[in-house]
Amino acid sequence: MTLPWLCVLACLCIHGLAAPGNETNVAPGGRPTQSSNSRSAGRAVDGETGDKDSCAVTDSENDPWWSLDLREKHQIWSVRITNTDGDPRADIDGAEILIGDSFRNDGNDNPRCATVTSIGLNEVRSFDCGGMQGRFINVVRRGRRKRLTLCEVEVFAQPLFLIRAC
Repeated sequence: MTLPWLCVLACLCIHGLAAPGNETNVAPGGRPTQSSNSRSAGRAVDGETGDKDSCAVTDSENDPWWSLDLREKHQIWSVRITNTDGDPRADIDGAEILIGDSFRNDGNDNPRCATVTSIGLNEVRSFDCGGMQGRFINVVRRGRRKRLTLCEVEVFAQPLFLIRAC
């Protein structure tokens, strides 16, 4: 066997998993959508957290959701959510943060990273996702006649990459 054939046989494709520490907020590069548009889904990733007018808000409906398509699979270490400082009706309590690759059921069947027990007005909470992998980040409030309010969502992650030896 010649040396080039050995090299071809030795080529490996390995999915690289990044270690925590170099992650950045990838949310601004994603594509946000939501179940209804009382106030635009994009407001949750616009970098503005000052008041209720910079929040994404759904209509009052059954199982309202907000989704962020990261456009490629990422390893997600944490999700940070900012609540409004000006709207006492802000609705986030009880929401689930989901991460995965499926957009079946609008992405609301993906595995759960965390449940938001409560976030007070003008508070910021981080939720550890431990390196879960996925393309979609969803926030859903399950139940009848609910509304979902998200003033800012930050996703700290790293894209998965392909390492080629040879």
